[in-house]
Amino acid sequence: MIKRSSIDNLAASIDISDLISSYVPLKKNGVHSYVGLCPFHDDRSPSMHVSSDKGLYHCFACGAGGNIFKFIMEIENIDFASAVEKIADMYNISLEYSKNDNTKDYKSAANVLNELNASYKLALFSQDGARALKYLKERGINDAMIERFELGWAGSSAKSIACLQNANIAPSLALKAGAIKQNQKGYYASFIERISFPIYNHIGTLVGFGGRTISGHLAKYVNSPQSEIFDKSRILYGYDKAKNEIFKRKEMIICEGYMDCIMLHLAGFTNAVAVLGTALTPKHLPLIKKENIKVILSFDSDTAGENAAFKSAGLLALNGIDGRAVLINGGKDPAELVASGKANELKTLYSGGVELVEFYIRKTIKNMPLNSPNEKLLALEAVRAFTRNLRPEIIGFYEPLVSSLLGIDITKLNLAQNNNQAFKNQRANFTPNTQILTQNPYKNAHLPQSTKDTLKLSILKNMLLDENLLNYAKTKLIAAMFGQESEHFNAVINNPNDENNELIRALKMDESLEQYDFSDFKRAINRLLMLYFERKIAEILASTDANKSQKIKDLRKAIAIIKNEGI
Repeated sequence: MIKRSSIDNLAASIDISDLISSYVPLKKNGVHSYVGLCPFHDDRSPSMHVSSDKGLYHCFACGAGGNIFKFIMEIENIDFASAVEKIADMYNISLEYSKNDNTKDYKSAANVLNELNASYKLALFSQDGARALKYLKERGINDAMIERFELGWAGSSAKSIACLQNANIAPSLALKAGAIKQNQKGYYASFIERISFPIYNHIGTLVGFGGRTISGHLAKYVNSPQSEIFDKSRILYGYDKAKNEIFKRKEMIICEGYMDCIMLHLAGFTNAVAVLGTALTPKHLPLIKKENIKVILSFDSDTAGENAAFKSAGLLALNGIDGRAVLINGGKDPAELVASGKANELKTLYSGGVELVEFYIRKTIKNMPLNSPNEKLLALEAVRAFTRNLRPEIIGFYEPLVSSLLGIDITKLNLAQNNNQAFKNQRANFTPNTQILTQNPYKNAHLPQSTKDTLKLSILKNMLLDENLLNYAKTKLIAAMFGQESEHFNAVINNPNDENNELIRALKMDESLEQYDFSDFKRAINRLLMLYFERKIAEILASTDANKSQKIKDLRKAIAIIKNEGI
């Protein structure tokens, strides 16, 4: 095993810009900064930033980033130990190994999963996997799709354990990879008697599995457990296979599950991907917010599917992503339509659909009672809570729709309530770095796009750069104030020095975010507090809280105090 001190010495000896420039042409962009095309996605404008003084690289389009070792691991598709050795060879630097070196037996988490995947694929065409193969064929999946998506059969626990043992994989590593679990009786396989769906990340590395029972288990589908390499909230199933078509068509179909995704590919919709949970999350946005891709949400028309489409449409719309929502009538899903020979019906459905903001507004109003003027006003407040976060210039397009649905005079709607002032407050601190990008600096950015987000992100960046500002912010702010950026806030508060964290890295390296002195920082926090309190007032107005008058009074008093302090 390579000594830790030897790894640290190697890292200190290498300029990350020199290393990366041997793979990717870099252009100097500041004293210690460089930009270049990201090699980890189809990048057409310089999205990857490299910082020599920080020793980090970060792509603001796909989110890839890290230090010198992470770069080599990703671009060469090798494990950490191999990356260390490769860099040492490149720069002719000697490494020191501990006496009880066992590097020959070292297997990365990805290698563990690859061993199992090979075993599962063979098992599907064995006698043991006959039932699973029959099930897949009955669902309409042919041999070409089985091969393309590498479907397999995870049989008994004993067979999976034996596969890992034969490959000399230590139980501790198999546990880390999510391949096995442990109880009082010992180790057992994570997937038993299930059809296996290997799950690859956006750069084509195997990171986990999905498993579908055909034996009546209560859990029809299961995924690999959360781990260092598998986070289902940031992965889109099939993206590695669909991304070229997505960029070619400028369109992405997002469906609910493995079978839907596979059957859509079978029918020629090779730009289809699937979520691994019930809806999209903010962690999916880096894969979607590229090249002006339009999204078709193709979820089931049951209650769960409609709710997932509703949440996903709101998330996409608030992040400036264009698209449509398509719900299939009759309770059918895309896989069933393809299997029944109705792919042309899907093609017609996908050419239509309801625009995302309209879909969200219609669903919001549909879910609320409208029997009295008061109930209609509450519905209007619920719509305003959403539309005030949209870009000001597009809000007016939806006023005729809301007026029609609620029967309220269009001149009384004011869907942009509080929006323009919020944008003005934050534009004061928004200074695009035109030396880096001559176009919209957020067009391909990994960080959220709207200027409303810029205030929050600038606050977070300053918390990372100055411990005094961090300590002050801890006394004033909570995660709820950051809305969709609450994950960023938690990352900054809990581990501000974690440079392997994509969010931390992106915040540190985003040159377009404002840098404050202490007085400016206090004013920025006051602006954020005021926006939060205004949002809380809107939520309380839409609620049935018996004590809402007093709560609103208290919040307005807090806003007045903030205004006196200065924003």
